Amino acid sequence: MKSVEERLREMPFDPEINRLEADESLRRRILRAAREKPAAAPGWKRFAPLAAACVLLLALCGGWAYERFRPREETPILLTSQAAGDTEALPGAERGMLDVKNGSVSISSQSVPAYHSVWAQGSGGHYPLIGVRGKYYRMLVSPASISASLLGEALGNVEEYTSEPALSGASLVSNVVGAGGTVYAVSGMNGAAAAAEVDGVLRVFQRVSYAGAALTSGESLKDTLRCGGVTGMELSGVGRLSGGAAKEAWNILSSRASYQGSGCAETGQCLLIYLDNGLTMQLCVSGETLQGCGTWACPDFFNAFYSLSGV
Repeated sequence: MKSVEERLREMPFDPEINRLEADESLRRRILRAAREKPAAAPGWKRFAPLAAACVLLLALCGGWAYERFRPREETPILLTSQAAGDTEALPGAERGMLDVKNGSVSISSQSVPAYHSVWAQGSGGHYPLIGVRGKYYRMLVSPASISASLLGEALGNVEEYTSEPALSGASLVSNVVGAGGTVYAVSGMNGAAAAAEVDGVLRVFQRVSYAGAALTSGESLKDTLRCGGVTGMELSGVGRLSGGAAKEAWNILSSRASYQGSGCAETGQCLLIYLDNGLTMQLCVSGETLQGCGTWACPDFFNAFYSLSGV
């Protein structure tokens, strides 16, 4: 390797450099300057800031892509909005909702109707009743009273007031209407209900089975539960029907019910039938049978009721 002196001698002539005196002092200055010159940074360190920026950019892009394309759980849409002019894309029911005025819709949870009997309870196994020539009527608690305008023809006066009507031989007997009290038919019910004054209030009585007596010769369910003007039905533990659905269910029941016998027992489920005259009739329910004036089987009625009520 050539020495510093040799390299200096080989350099081209430069007046500025040649004015320097090539002595030991200059030699030391040159060597010192060479030693003190900062070493060049390794190549990869030059690009460290750029690499860090790239890593940060990739991380941000990766996070955005994950949020944009990751699978999400389906969440039910509870409320949606739609431009008023863009109704063609909506189903008919939703399209119709756009025409509903504010405040005209209320949302509530539909509860299953509980059992509640409209038949008056008695004591000692004898409920309040009237017997009219072999037909028996049980007092209702709803309505608590009726208007005199609902009274039809007079059926007669109570001949015997007794706590044991089943043992009486009188043609008109009661354990709640006093002797001599007048018993009336209820207008429009065709013998399915009667009325009489009890403690100064006109009460209504529904035709029922009692002491083995249910139908008389040639009768059907229509004769014991003639429900002209049905406006609604309620089957405890199942649901409710109203309007045309209630009328359809009643038509099936009244035309297809099959008589099973005169026996009748109270159960924990009942069918209430609401009429346009304000009265409510009742049948106890056990399985696919209904019990009122005797026991009646009608699977078609129950199938129709479940279908019409959406069960």
